[in-house]
Amino acid sequence: MLGTEVPLPKIDHALQELWASDEAKTRASLINFAIYSEDPSALAQNNEMLKKITEDHSCRALLITCVPRVHPERARAWINALCRPYQGRQVVCSEQISFILEGGSAAQLQNIVFAHLDSDLPLIIWWQGPLVRNFDERLYSRLHTLIIDSSSWQEPSTELACLEKARQVSRFDVRDLSWTRSHFMRTALAAAFQDVKAREQLTSLNKIEITHAPGQRCSALLLGGWIAQRLDAELIEGEAGFVFERKDRSRITLELQPIASEVALSSLRLHAPCLELSVTRQGSSAYVHTHSSCAGIVREEMLPADFVTDSELISAQLSRTGGNTHFRAVLPLLSRLLAK
Repeated sequence: MLGTEVPLPKIDHALQELWASDEAKTRASLINFAIYSEDPSALAQNNEMLKKITEDHSCRALLITCVPRVHPERARAWINALCRPYQGRQVVCSEQISFILEGGSAAQLQNIVFAHLDSDLPLIIWWQGPLVRNFDERLYSRLHTLIIDSSSWQEPSTELACLEKARQVSRFDVRDLSWTRSHFMRTALAAAFQDVKAREQLTSLNKIEITHAPGQRCSALLLGGWIAQRLDAELIEGEAGFVFERKDRSRITLELQPIASEVALSSLRLHAPCLELSVTRQGSSAYVHTHSSCAGIVREEMLPADFVTDSELISAQLSRTGGNTHFRAVLPLLSRLLAK
């Protein structure tokens, strides 16, 4: 599944032999992309996702499975070529190096990663394990982009505190799949407010309702917090539930409802005295439905929906250049929302 097992000291030599044995293959690499996991049962799934991701993004791919608290420490490695046709004749390949780290200390992880990066290309890590264990300064000081999924964290408040501490030292870019999952909702919401009558009701919005799949609470909190921020409303700390207040003292309540669904976020509803606006997605449909009723005028629209699988979400992140300013703005608010 992982290719050919090789001793760690001979990885570079084995890769050279891999390319020398087939002149029809061309090695391509634009980034160093690593998947880090502490769940051995996820190895096969991560391997398949890596194949899908490299179909669109040529890279030096590092698949790292760490098994903490095993003694003595031991590391095993495999090499593979992930290839795809190019212009009908050529074959373009990404290099994949897979590691199983038994023991999995921070020092072991750093030595493995740094010793097998491709030249000076940026390092992007999709970190699936808890940040509090092996995510330390020597590693994140070399990072260009960290991809996380806050909805998968067992203790999100603790993990966020660790992330905030790291970003005070090193200003690497952060991408959260929980935030990416709300992209289609945010896009559809912006389209709905292109209507002048709907925009006139923005200052009187008083309620936000979001339904989310079990385990996707962070996605819903990020979306709700972002909407409140765009309306220039601040979270009231001592209030029960999620209540935001504008400068004019008017309030906005945020209500979350978990519901069984194939997608992380299935509906968003905004309420104002003269406006009812909803964005809904049925199952894993490729479309999202917007409905607004304002001053007796009803508008409906079908818009393309976003990605569902994690590999599609990651590919979308790798395709986007620059930082995510909206996410960076709402991230500190997430810690306060989780504390309520």
